[in-house]
Amino acid sequence: MKEHKNNLIKHYIKKMLNLTPDREQLLFERIAPMFSIQSALKLQDLESPGPANEGRIWYSAQAMVHSYYYSKSRDAPYGTQIWKKREAILFASSLLNGTDRTNYVQMLEDGIVTSISYPDMLTIRSEFPEVSADIEQVILQNEQAYQHRVQLLNEPSLDRIMRFEKENRLFCSIASLHYKAMHVGLTRQTYAFLKKK
Repeated sequence: MKEHKNNLIKHYIKKMLNLTPDREQLLFERIAPMFSIQSALKLQDLESPGPANEGRIWYSAQAMVHSYYYSKSRDAPYGTQIWKKREAILFASSLLNGTDRTNYVQMLEDGIVTSISYPDMLTIRSEFPEVSADIEQVILQNEQAYQHRVQLLNEPSLDRIMRFEKENRLFCSIASLHYKAMHVGLTRQTYAFLKKK
């Protein structure tokens, strides 16, 4: 697994960052010991709400991942984001501003995941401006996904379901009705009823 982790890190450095070979090696030597790797099972929570300094940036090369929060007032979970394979999973407000984490991060399939703590990533970010630029790009993509989700949730329920399924075919092919409903702000029963119409 260590070799797999190292290969993923080297691939990220080569593909995402524009560094000289010497600087690539320096970054790899600095960052590799900070990353952990683990096997995770389908529906396993990788992370739960808590302090920002306990948060991690996750990366899954083999499986889709999603996040959700649990509404105590409604006694129900609500999906917040879906990540395809090979996308960095982070929450900018916690990473950059130290805001408490409010989401669960959950596997949608079995797979191997790597991760690095927010404090360690902040250290790397300050030492390597190239990493900082890549994180900013991930944050921008997450913000766009959030804005898209807000627009989706403002549509009528049936339109919301149809658009969500069209835009998230891979997710919908592996997720149960419960998880689909979570991501469109409906109960499983309502989702099923509307789909039959």
